[in-house]
Amino acid sequence: MEPSKRSNRLLLTAMVLTTLLCAACGAKGTHEEVMASYANGNPKTVFEVSGKGDKQVRVGEKGYYEDKQLQYEKHYKDDKPTGVWKFYYADGTLFAEGNYTTNHEVGRDWKFFDADGNDLYGKEFDSMRVMEFTADNRPLSVAYYDKNEEMRYQFNDNYTLNARGKVVDGKKEGLWEFYYANGQLLLEARYLDGIENGAYNSYRENGVPYFRGYYINGSRANVWEIYDEAGNLVARQNYDE
Repeated sequence: MEPSKRSNRLLLTAMVLTTLLCAACGAKGTHEEVMASYANGNPKTVFEVSGKGDKQVRVGEKGYYEDKQLQYEKHYKDDKPTGVWKFYYADGTLFAEGNYTTNHEVGRDWKFFDADGNDLYGKEFDSMRVMEFTADNRPLSVAYYDKNEEMRYQFNDNYTLNARGKVVDGKKEGLWEFYYANGQLLLEARYLDGIENGAYNSYRENGVPYFRGYYINGSRANVWEIYDEAGNLVARQNYDE
């Protein structure tokens, strides 16, 4: 092969390799950096970074569960939230997504889903608001408003439901349900003007009843029952005596 043809072929090969490498790094020359890891070595937090040296900027972020399942994905511009942020249950089902480009972070442009992929609230509403975020900007609670009714949902770190119930004038009202992180019902409690009023039933993590009782204006009343781990009644106390 003539030297000039060999040089041209080497140059063409180098150009192809450079193109492939650039494509692998992303259209804007981005790369990933592991910022935190679990004890087993799997990544926990990964930044998508653009630029080099002291000019590097974060343009994205991904969080993972300990088994490498994606937990969330975020996007940034000038280190501020932008684009659609998505959050996932431990099995990969979409939990929530919010568009930071078209709307304020706590505004209506969010969608939440239950563990089966259905809309969390499940019916029409007038407005909604994300009430609370974790330190790394994961949604912890959301409220839906329909006329004079406010329905509030609170979540665990793995996005499973922690509690849900109605709020009136900032206070719990009616039936509230509380859950373990595995989705099992922990407590059923009834409120009036933010104070316990009515049946108050607790369950163990396997679903077996723990205790059952009744409140009147925040004080225990009537007969309370306690059950062992097998669900057998082991104690009763009458608070009206």
